[in-house]
Amino acid sequence: MPYRRLPNTDQARVRALRTALEESDRQHLQLVISYKTQHEAKVLLQKFEQAMGLYKQTYDNQVNSNKDFQQIFRNARLYISHFIQVLNLAVQRSEIKKEYKKLYHLEPEDFSVPDMVSSESLIEWGQNIIEGEAQRMKAGGVPLYNPAIAKVKVHYDIFKEYRDNQLFLQQNTARYADKVNALRQPVDDLIVDVWNQIEGFFNELPPFSRMESCKAFGVIYYYRRGEAELTPADDLPKPIEIIEEAPVVEAISESPVEAAITEEPIIEMEIIAETEEQTVLAEELTPAIEAAVEEESVIESTVEAEPVQMAEEEAPVVMETENILSVETEIQPVVSVDKSVEIILETIEEPQAVTEAAPLLFEPETPEVTLFDEKEIVAEVADAEPELKLNGAIPKKRKKRNAKQDELLSLFFQ
Repeated sequence: MPYRRLPNTDQARVRALRTALEESDRQHLQLVISYKTQHEAKVLLQKFEQAMGLYKQTYDNQVNSNKDFQQIFRNARLYISHFIQVLNLAVQRSEIKKEYKKLYHLEPEDFSVPDMVSSESLIEWGQNIIEGEAQRMKAGGVPLYNPAIAKVKVHYDIFKEYRDNQLFLQQNTARYADKVNALRQPVDDLIVDVWNQIEGFFNELPPFSRMESCKAFGVIYYYRRGEAELTPADDLPKPIEIIEEAPVVEAISESPVEAAITEEPIIEMEIIAETEEQTVLAEELTPAIEAAVEEESVIESTVEAEPVQMAEEEAPVVMETENILSVETEIQPVVSVDKSVEIILETIEEPQAVTEAAPLLFEPETPEVTLFDEKEIVAEVADAEPELKLNGAIPKKRKKRNAKQDELLSLFFQ
């Protein structure tokens, strides 16, 4: 956006105020400039224009009078200088004594013409020549001619009259110049106020339209060196630029205790905690396993000592050591920071003989009869296995044993 600059001449000041007032009157529906400021501008503009008019008038009078004054000044200097030259020639011809030159304020031995460039010097020497000639004539001297002193005196008086008039015109010009100079600062302040109101009214417009609207009210803009000029294209909406900013990661200050703890010790502590949980679960399950083993041994001894008399139609069932199954537990720890430990128990039930001494561990739903040897022993086998839950986890289904597992079980119960 170009910058504005206040007018630096009186004509530019008057033009700026007049343009703003005329445009404001033309656009009376829009109050661009306040009424108070308009009134102040009209009054001050009238005073400033009047002072400028008087100054211009007196200045023109001084200039016009100065032309005539210069001609009168040349004539008066010419007559005075010629009279001095005639006096020096008369002294050289011995018509006039040298001592009489002192009456004219001239040196007796100096025959040069004094300097009369300025008006003051001309007045001084003209007065000296006229008074000296009068004194010499009173002493009985012969008057000089060509030019006569009367003619010199006429041109001298005319010069003095014009000089006094010129001084009066110069004083008038200086007085009105001071008045104009005193009004310049208030006019500049008023122009600043008017321009501020104009720019404030058109502040919401795009750059080029705002500049053109302000120019219509007399605001003066200047472009800086190398600055691009505004065009109507600058008023078009510009595309929105999306600037992606990288996320700012703030460093979190750690206390000495937190800084000492790293990720690896945390994992080790979690593993240790899980191992302790497994050990506690194993200790809790050990009495149950031992109780099951004791019950199996009691059942085995009871079956060998007192066989159960079953009905004749049913085939005897013999319980052997190899058919006794133990309860196996599988503890599968899950080492994870976010997940809890899951423990899956696999329970394998063994068939128990129906006797009076040893009650059944589980109530079978459907009895099955299996013949193992010549003894007539009837055993009821559970058709469905109960579901044991630990920590809400359902154990896996029983898998079929192989010969190696049977061997290990027989050795365990021995």
